[in-house]
Amino acid sequence: MALSFPYDLGFLDQCLLTERVALALQRYDERSGSGDGRMWSAQLALPLWGATLELFSTQPALAREINAKVYGLDGMSKTFLWSDRHYTGPASGVISGLGGVTVSSIRADRGAIGVSGLPVAFNLSVGDYLSIAHSSGRYYFGQFVEGGVANGAGNIAAREIRPYLPFGVTVGSRIELVRPHFKAMVTDFTPFANFRGRWGDNAAITILQKP
Repeated sequence: MALSFPYDLGFLDQCLLTERVALALQRYDERSGSGDGRMWSAQLALPLWGATLELFSTQPALAREINAKVYGLDGMSKTFLWSDRHYTGPASGVISGLGGVTVSSIRADRGAIGVSGLPVAFNLSVGDYLSIAHSSGRYYFGQFVEGGVANGAGNIAAREIRPYLPFGVTVGSRIELVRPHFKAMVTDFTPFANFRGRWGDNAAITILQKP
């Protein structure tokens, strides 16, 4: 049977046993300056999320599985769905009743959204992650940089998010708050090594969001 891409969201859950996930938004800006101290910057490409993850194996078969599945991605040419396995959902601790959350408005500069379909009095916290599927297989992944509390209708007016929304996201798009995720590719991989009678535990993988 042929492999199907992207790998599903659970593909790395049993393989990536890292205790530390350093997820960072990587910017691609160019800077220049003048002799009098003035500085300019320009965004050359969209910011992308990335992380380097240390891998640990509890058994040889699991180590081989990690190696094989990553090789199956053919470098950066294939993708998989990824979420931070240590992220437990919104800071409020509420994860029920969030299956119908949608975008209710988008600010003109696409740096803020309104949210509807929340439980009444739901507390949206600064730093909560969100993801939105759009444009036939693409994913927006971001963070709220402004919080709020849902009113009696389950709505929160426009709140700042970063990075800015792509144009494929529209009013009515569903928002994932419990297990936000994005499509990722592997940019670097150090595989598990085979030692006599055991497998090493020094593997590592670097991932980058596929826009």
